[in-house]
Amino acid sequence: MLSWTAAGAVQKPETVQIRVQRSYPGRVRAGAPVPTRSMSEAEVLANVRWFTEGQRGPRGLPCTGLVLSGVGVVSRPDSPAVLATARDLGIRRVVLHVGGEDLEDFLAEPWRALVDVLVVPLQPVEVEGGLEAGARAVRTSREAGIRVAVNTVLDQRAVDRLAAVARSVVRVRPDEVTFTYPFPINGSQGAAPPPIARTVTLLGEAVRLLAAEGIRPRVKGLPACYLKEHAGCLEPSWNRWYVDADHQEDEALLFFPDVVSFHKEEVCRFCRLDDACDGFFATYLRRPGFPPLDPVEPVT
Repeated sequence: MLSWTAAGAVQKPETVQIRVQRSYPGRVRAGAPVPTRSMSEAEVLANVRWFTEGQRGPRGLPCTGLVLSGVGVVSRPDSPAVLATARDLGIRRVVLHVGGEDLEDFLAEPWRALVDVLVVPLQPVEVEGGLEAGARAVRTSREAGIRVAVNTVLDQRAVDRLAAVARSVVRVRPDEVTFTYPFPINGSQGAAPPPIARTVTLLGEAVRLLAAEGIRPRVKGLPACYLKEHAGCLEPSWNRWYVDADHQEDEALLFFPDVVSFHKEEVCRFCRLDDACDGFFATYLRRPGFPPLDPVEPVT
């Protein structure tokens, strides 16, 4: 079932992401506009209903996946009730984002019966031992029997400390590991991304360290031709509806291409890894220091 967008036909997603809070620092920032406010419990529940029972019929596709995100979402007193209602409405897979602000006092056990995956940031911060709070959240979640996915945004500090990040991953062994190169921000706001050549070199060292321990990370935000021998870490991204206070129900955005828009060149058609690679960002490709896209082992 298709939705028509400015970028053409897009397969309708079966997952909805609801950003319940206005502020969302420290996450994978992309092209979504910053909402003017946070959402109320009634609004969150209304959108869950809209994308589940509200889409039952010949022209709809009910969502079976829910991603709940936003600063302090695990501290909101209404989050457990929202997730319990979502299950009753037909949601089969719940992903809950834990924020850096939640880590110090995070308790995993209350979420054991409510979520399928907890996403935990494993991000170096300025204070000494900054990785430990994330590692502790991973450890307690796994002890509670919850599947854990960690994500490290490859900002400059993370690139400088990728070896330490990899050692933390080896120590706590989450179920999923993702390294994400920073997405360009609307209006080119925010810190500059780290130099691509150094990022790829240090990322390769981290990938090799993890591979030696039997851990295969995923890489997002970088094309196959940049990663070269580590392009096996790529997986195509999945689309989802994106809801915030200003984009609800029938005004929800599609994550691709409304929030994030990857770019491929004509030559990408001849790349052996075209199906696994999302492409890259046209914004970056116009900047110095970012090589042009180049097919990996062109198919003849």
